[in-house]
Amino acid sequence: MPSDMGSVLFDLTILETETRLTGIGRYVSELARALGRAGSERPRVEFLEHVGWLGDSIVTSDAEGGIERLGTRLRPGMARYAWAYRHRVGLAAAVRQKRPDLVHTGFAYARPLSKLSCPRVVTCHDLIPLLFPEHFSDWHEGFSSGRRRLDELRYQAADHIIAISHSTANDLMRLLGISASRISVVPNGIDLSRWNPEPTTTDATTRGRLGLAERPYVFYAGEARWNKNARGMLAGLAHARAGRPSENLCLVWAGRLAPETRRALYKLGRELGVDDALIFTGYVSDEELRGLYRGAIATLFVSLAEGFGYPLLEAMAIGCPAVTSNRSSLPELAGDAALLVDPEDPRAIGEGLALLSSSSNDRARLSAAGRQRAALFTVERQRDATLDVYARLVRSS
Repeated sequence: MPSDMGSVLFDLTILETETRLTGIGRYVSELARALGRAGSERPRVEFLEHVGWLGDSIVTSDAEGGIERLGTRLRPGMARYAWAYRHRVGLAAAVRQKRPDLVHTGFAYARPLSKLSCPRVVTCHDLIPLLFPEHFSDWHEGFSSGRRRLDELRYQAADHIIAISHSTANDLMRLLGISASRISVVPNGIDLSRWNPEPTTTDATTRGRLGLAERPYVFYAGEARWNKNARGMLAGLAHARAGRPSENLCLVWAGRLAPETRRALYKLGRELGVDDALIFTGYVSDEELRGLYRGAIATLFVSLAEGFGYPLLEAMAIGCPAVTSNRSSLPELAGDAALLVDPEDPRAIGEGLALLSSSSNDRARLSAAGRQRAALFTVERQRDATLDVYARLVRSS
């Protein structure tokens, strides 16, 4: 490799926290795997697997191995904050020891306490807590005013920011005054060799285990935070079922939910008359997740705000028709390959679900359109655009 290509240290360490199981964790792990497969005619990327309080570090050239080892060290209940405190203290010393030409951290919370000896790129996934402080601000970050100041420091201190959507980039400029010249929009990507419509032998087993072999269902994968719009999903399901009472349509929800969250969702379901139509799978593997997408009538992803929307992209890649939100980043991702609805209009959500439930032609049309749309968001395209950012910054530093 030519010496002027430079070297990049890509930070994997967030994957030892429960953030590993979120969209941010998928971003870090999938991009790292793709960077590990990059050709030699690009900046050389190594992967930071561990950083200690005193700057002691583990760096590997094996992205897959690093991701797997971090998984074995995953500590249930380890918050981002505990990880961030150690990272803030130790990263500068680790960088001085390893001497990369650039550092990329895929999560902005861990702003180093001292200046690094090379440029630092951070990824901004969203600024939803600033957009809706009444739902997200808490004592951890000084409530609304403290959170704003923290985000200003986190992003102003970075040498460059990768935004995962134009919606997120616009929020960075509008809310934090970040110059457009310091932002590169690099949409998230997906590995189409893994996320595809081809069924596997485990698909039917997974659906059978959940009692879905003969039952029509719509599917949601993710958390239950306010922006995910649980009320909109359940109210939309109620409208769809009211219009087709003989169909017994249910909502399958995949994701790790706390017991109190499940109880709250069942209570909301009872209020709306759909508690008997809720099936919570808990955490499922990616293989099981793909089987659930393939068997669904539709994916339901009607968030009130999103920085990107991995579940929507996964659904489109697999060919599962989607009902999604007409706001935030989701129209940017979906294009015309999904039904776009007002997430605060349960009737519109329900009508979208009823249409896909009743019309095989509309399901086939959106399935084909979704696969075509997803081909624009490959992890290889994401990787190459990210490497272009690295190369540009290394040349200019």
